[in-house]
Amino acid sequence: MLDKVQRHYPFPPYAPFPRSEFAHRIQRLKEEMEAAKLDAIVMWGENNIRYFTGFLTNHFPPVTVCPGVLIVTTDKEPVMIVPNFFQGVVEGFTFIDDVRIQHNPHVTENLRGMPQDVANVVTELVGSKARVGIEGGIKGGMTIPRPVNDIDAFRAALPDIEFVYAADQIWNVRMIKSLLEVEALSKACEAVVRSYHDLQGAFEWGWTEKDVALFIRHKLLDYADECLPNMCMSSRREIFMADIPAWDEGIPLMRGDRVIVEPLPQVKGYWGSSGRTFHMGPAPDEEIRKIQVLDRGRQVAAEMTKPGVRTGDIMDAINETLKDGGLFCSLDQGGHGVGIDGQEPPAIALGETFEVQENMVLAVECWMFETDDNGHHRVYGGEDYVVVTPDGCDPLPTFPTDIFSLGD
Repeated sequence: MLDKVQRHYPFPPYAPFPRSEFAHRIQRLKEEMEAAKLDAIVMWGENNIRYFTGFLTNHFPPVTVCPGVLIVTTDKEPVMIVPNFFQGVVEGFTFIDDVRIQHNPHVTENLRGMPQDVANVVTELVGSKARVGIEGGIKGGMTIPRPVNDIDAFRAALPDIEFVYAADQIWNVRMIKSLLEVEALSKACEAVVRSYHDLQGAFEWGWTEKDVALFIRHKLLDYADECLPNMCMSSRREIFMADIPAWDEGIPLMRGDRVIVEPLPQVKGYWGSSGRTFHMGPAPDEEIRKIQVLDRGRQVAAEMTKPGVRTGDIMDAINETLKDGGLFCSLDQGGHGVGIDGQEPPAIALGETFEVQENMVLAVECWMFETDDNGHHRVYGGEDYVVVTPDGCDPLPTFPTDIFSLGD
């Protein structure tokens, strides 16, 4: 059983965005719902709830309670359902007025009864026969992060409801960034750039792969709100292992090696990046040539990025640029949307027909992997962010492409 409660604090003192931004996000979602003939959307996902309300807690991963459910209808104010001890979280972070409280949320019977409670609220808001959107669909891999038995129980409790995958409607709102979102993304990218400059000045021979990753992570925690373990991999690894944190202390960085670094800082939940590969010591001419061809691939992609351009065409341009330089792109993706998920739609990938829109923020990237005669796995390329303008795009803070060595 859920109780409807009154707010103790009418104004949220820790809201990550102002009421006008909250109202605008909800209104844009309602417009998407009306176009799709949806009466309601029910959201269980951490980042969807965070985006639309500002609600934030560390309790989503354990799944020992259901930390929050958001219900948005076309004709009523949004509803948040939370355990009783999270009432203050709703009031501190969000402008939600209709708050429903679950009591004794750790008791198994109550936890497993939450789907029925949510179904009851849906029935109250839109009736027993309606079209209800849930977090699923083709675009962006959106999912409902709850045990499948809970979601089965939720749907079974609403036998006359038509459930519709609503990932498109949610992403159509989230892909278009506000000025506040662009500012957070820009600050996160700036944190990466500053950490790279610090690395250039502090690097010493004898450091390992993990030393580099930890150095950057410590710096990022000075410049950003949060940072996950950084992706960091040197060419001296016996096996090529993409997108991993550098936990192994025993992999040295030696002259002639290459190391790929992709920091993962967050500002207000928004991810920044400026992925780079560095040559250890002065780079020979052939290495520099490859570096410059990959840099040109990103530059061409950025030059093409503007409203109306298909993302698959951007990928084709990356491939052609590298081919003209005698190289190849090792990935089928040359970028993607960014935000409070590390990778968001649209994908800049082979065959994609999605059209770029103004105020998107996109990661533009191209990478080439190869193995040299010594069995070393060498990576070339990088990643930068751009914000789409009415007639092109502008870069967010990026690390200079003419700095490509450590330990000169």
